[in-house]
Amino acid sequence: MGAGDRLITFDGGTFQARRDTGQAPTHSDWICLARAGRDGRGITVRGTFNEAAEYHRNDVVACNGGSWIALKDAPGSCPGSGWQLVASPGKRGVVGLKGERGEHGAKGDPGLNAPVIRSWHVDRERFVVTPILAGGDAGPPLDLRSLFEEYHSQAERGRE
Repeated sequence: MGAGDRLITFDGGTFQARRDTGQAPTHSDWICLARAGRDGRGITVRGTFNEAAEYHRNDVVACNGGSWIALKDAPGSCPGSGWQLVASPGKRGVVGLKGERGEHGAKGDPGLNAPVIRSWHVDRERFVVTPILAGGDAGPPLDLRSLFEEYHSQAERGRE
């Protein structure tokens, strides 16, 4: 194996020997291929931009329909020179094809207006009420006798 084939790790880095050597990798007999780094800071999603909030480098906010990342601590107003646009809203797409009608079919025409009841004619002897419509005509009578009889029957059973 030649000197150029020797790779080692030293102090968190990776080094390749230029020649056979007894020197530490910091010597000129070595080529540094990679040095140990430091842990990077990930992004922090902060929601919608708020002028009153405090932001730091790599904070991500939503503003004007887009996403922005802070380039430094205290980046100022968004958008602005302290922010980098990450994603912006796209253009509206073309209208899609109209879907098929559901199980109920096509919408029908509007119906007639409901009758307006102006007053009631009460026949106390027969327990019948008849609506008097706005035009003066009488509507269909409503027989209440059986309703009252059922009510009294239930009230009597409730007393037992």
